[in-house]
Amino acid sequence: NITSLGTLTALTVDDITINGSTISDSGTFGIDVGGNIELDADGGQIIFVDGGTNIGRFENSSSDFVIKSMADNKDIIFKGEDGGSGITALTLDMSDAGKATFNAGATFANDISITSTGASISLIDSDNNPDYQIKNGNGAFRIIDTTNSEDRINIDTSGNVGIGISPTKKLT
Repeated sequence: NITSLGTLTALTVDDITINGSTISDSGTFGIDVGGNIELDADGGQIIFVDGGTNIGRFENSSSDFVIKSMADNKDIIFKGEDGGSGITALTLDMSDAGKATFNAGATFANDISITSTGASISLIDSDNNPDYQIKNGNGAFRIIDTTNSEDRINIDTSGNVGIGISPTKKLT
């Protein structure tokens, strides 16, 4: 028990040093608590720095929660595990205005589902059932009514257009 030491300018315990408003450690620094870990920054930012370089931050912007990559043209990448294999689920490409690349597809508010299989877009109804599918593959483009698997519009590799049937001429 230490009850009073007066004013310290630095304190070192094992290899952890407290100096002013900085806590430093020469190796891995672990925090193990029985409850929650709360970070309360009245400046509104939690900044991630690696070797003195600001790489990203979480911040409060008018009560919006902002995740920001600070390195120029570097991406924000969401990774996880799927069946024991590491995957990249989503990449936000900051060198391309934040273009989102999804690994296996995306669903937007139960209206549109986009998958990587067959380069298609499925238009989903309010019951989460696909009504129409837009397909692009091998140079052909099709809009399909998925309720009965019928082509509604089909443009083949020659530019022939069929409405309700397979095309044989420029417009059939």
